[in-house]
Amino acid sequence: MPRRRRRWDRVSWWYSLILVVPLVGFSSVFAYQHFIEGRGYTVSVVDAYTDEPVADARVIVGTSETQTDSRGRSRVPKDAVEIRIEKDGYDPQALVLPVAGDDDIRVALRPNVVQGMIRHAGDDRPLAGITVEAHAPPGTVVATTTTGEDGSFVLRDVPEGASLVVTSADYSDVTMEIGRQTTFELALRPDVVTGRVTDTDGQPIPGARVAIGTAQATAGDDGQFRLEGAPESGDVVVKAPGYRAAIVPLDASMRIEAQLEPFQAKAIYVTADVAADPAQFQEKIDLIKRTELNAMVVDLKDSTGWVFYDTEVSLAHEIGAVRPILDPKAVVEALHANDIYAIARIVVFEDPILAEQRPEWAIHSPDGGLWRTWNGLAWVNAHRKEVWDYDTALALEAARLGFDEIQLDYIRFPSDGPLDEAEYGVEHNTETRMAAIRDFLTGVRDALAPTPAYFAVDVFGLTYWELSDGGIGQNLETIAPLVDYICPMVYPSHFYEGSMGFDIPNDHPYEVILWSLENGAERVPEEARKFRPWLQDFSYGPGIEYGDNEVRAQIRASEDFGSSGWMLWNAASEYHEGALRKP
Repeated sequence: MPRRRRRWDRVSWWYSLILVVPLVGFSSVFAYQHFIEGRGYTVSVVDAYTDEPVADARVIVGTSETQTDSRGRSRVPKDAVEIRIEKDGYDPQALVLPVAGDDDIRVALRPNVVQGMIRHAGDDRPLAGITVEAHAPPGTVVATTTTGEDGSFVLRDVPEGASLVVTSADYSDVTMEIGRQTTFELALRPDVVTGRVTDTDGQPIPGARVAIGTAQATAGDDGQFRLEGAPESGDVVVKAPGYRAAIVPLDASMRIEAQLEPFQAKAIYVTADVAADPAQFQEKIDLIKRTELNAMVVDLKDSTGWVFYDTEVSLAHEIGAVRPILDPKAVVEALHANDIYAIARIVVFEDPILAEQRPEWAIHSPDGGLWRTWNGLAWVNAHRKEVWDYDTALALEAARLGFDEIQLDYIRFPSDGPLDEAEYGVEHNTETRMAAIRDFLTGVRDALAPTPAYFAVDVFGLTYWELSDGGIGQNLETIAPLVDYICPMVYPSHFYEGSMGFDIPNDHPYEVILWSLENGAERVPEEARKFRPWLQDFSYGPGIEYGDNEVRAQIRASEDFGSSGWMLWNAASEYHEGALRKP
């Protein structure tokens, strides 16, 4: 009897086939991986910073190339000698095989693309056109770009150890180490202050100086200025010769409109001893209030080297130069309470105390000892920066104490004594003398710039006539641009016989003052507004005695010239009130 065919025979056969085929495929893959592929290396490529797999990296072996899969993996033959891994945005890496360890090779690629976004710190808007650079080493640009309209940037091929440098004409610069960071979100702070400086009539003040922190600017002919590098906050100080200083708080607008009040100092000189005596000091204040005077020059340090108050400048204490007879804050408060402009006088290079106590900073004689004037005074060496630093510190302190102006005297080399025997330790000639004075004054100017205090210097009257430096380092063309006021001691009694065609210049107070100022103005016409002469209110040498008429003649000459005020000198602080107008 024939065998009966089962209904599911055909289905069972197909079902068996379905089970066998995958088994055969699996066996083939297994065999390939363990017998063929198993003879190679597994390369796993990761990001060196995130440790994430790097897909699609090129794995180059000789002339062959494969790519990593989504897991950052690839296989290379066992007989490979060298492999190279490349991926856009990463530093390439090459390996020599075999690699110690097992057959799995881990390769960490360092990303070399830095990207980010730059926005305005105030309103978060994107900033376009900002320069972004990578520097390595500092100062060497290795990659550069600018931000797009959306504020974004991309820097490629940035080497390890580079710094990110962001610069703009209108915003504060940013410099930071990149390290392992590849994405940056930066907010730039505006650091440019713009504005205009005018007088009380609304007319521009060309050449007005504007400062905040270490940033400085000068107003143009239209009074407009642009001050770059301003700090985040603080006061903007605006000064111009012939005007009172203005202090304007900086706000978010970064815009300053400064209006300066005209001012011409009409001053008397007062010694520290007089200023320290309440009765005598009050007498001088009363004299100022009764007359056209409006300013007082007070010694804080004179040509003896004494510092007449309890200074915080430690060097003054170290050398025993402090003679604290003055309370400078009280002096300033008393002057300001009477609407009197306060000027601090500081003598610089004739400083016998500093010279004796720091002989290495002094002028020397050929035998190695201290060089001295005919009067036996030792001088400090104006070539020495240590001396500059000392007097700059005193000037800054005077500004902090509230003085409206800092006036430096004896900013020169000595003019008497055995000058041909003076040794300075450096080449000493006209050029180096002028350079020393110039560099010293530049440093003081920059130090005082962000303070409300004006900067003035005293010079010989002959400096307005001498075309070189007179052997003392004072040259009008060099000094005038560096200061707010230049104060020539144009005492008629101190000019040589025959000067300006006069047998006795002392007998011609009006002409000596006027012609000296006019001669200086011909040499530095753009700086003539800074002229404020010292006038003599004393009698000295051959010629007439000085009284009301002679003092008034000098004042009239100053005013006819158009100087920024005038100052009366008398070593004893005694003055001819009859020479002065009533207020």
